[in-house]
Amino acid sequence: MLDLERLRSLENSEFTQTVIPTDVSLRWSERYDLELLNLLSTSGLMKIVHSCGHSLISDFESDSLVSVVSETSVKHYSPLLMEEELVINIRIVSVSDSAEVHFSGSVVQLGTEAGAFEFSRKFISVDFFRRAFGA
Repeated sequence: MLDLERLRSLENSEFTQTVIPTDVSLRWSERYDLELLNLLSTSGLMKIVHSCGHSLISDFESDSLVSVVSETSVKHYSPLLMEEELVINIRIVSVSDSAEVHFSGSVVQLGTEAGAFEFSRKFISVDFFRRAFGA
């Protein structure tokens, strides 16, 4: 069972995580000539920030409860290099009665803010997925 009170104690908490993107699946690859620039794609950036948020609340998951991204928005202001450290500044904005955790933050690389994001993760029963999808 989700400890909503303990989860709510994280509201307004700010965290900083560093990530060095090396997974080639995160690279911008819509055009071969530009792929050679080795830049992080916007979808890759989203995957990274969603993972950072997950790491902050994963202790609340269990065999029967998982958190999923339910809403997301990212602004990618300037190019981000692969294999160069990203600083993810992330804040837990709020936790709703329906166990939805709202995050916001920014992405910095080489001392320049290169992106901003907001997203939510909602806790869902694993049994819900099993019933809905027959697994």
